[in-house]
Amino acid sequence: MQDYNKLSEISHEWRNWYYDGEPKLPIVAEPVNDAFELINATLFGHIYQRDSLPGKIRSICTIAALVALDKPNQLPGHITGALNYGWEKIQIIEIITQMLFYGGYPASVNALNAAEKTFQEYDKKHPCNKTKTN
Repeated sequence: MQDYNKLSEISHEWRNWYYDGEPKLPIVAEPVNDAFELINATLFGHIYQRDSLPGKIRSICTIAALVALDKPNQLPGHITGALNYGWEKIQIIEIITQMLFYGGYPASVNALNAAEKTFQEYDKKHPCNKTKTN
């Protein structure tokens, strides 16, 4: 495995692409930033970069897990990443709909609301690159 500094560098570059810009950390205290940096270097600098599963598939699996766990605050970044990987809006909606039976109605409604807001933001930022909704 690569050293921590290299993983951190890879994480920042990849996250900048995936999230359409480096996402802001929710808390700015130094010890907390260090913890987030460790999480990001490990998850996005190492795990997301592994060759055994394409990033495009990882992104949609992450969306499914976040929906089932009812984590709508984390969905927008991963929906943006999925769109950047080439998933269509209708495919993302279908994944969320599929999760209705695994995560429940409230979780799916929360996810659909998050998806709609994310789609609107994405279309504003990428007006010439609107993905299909049907």
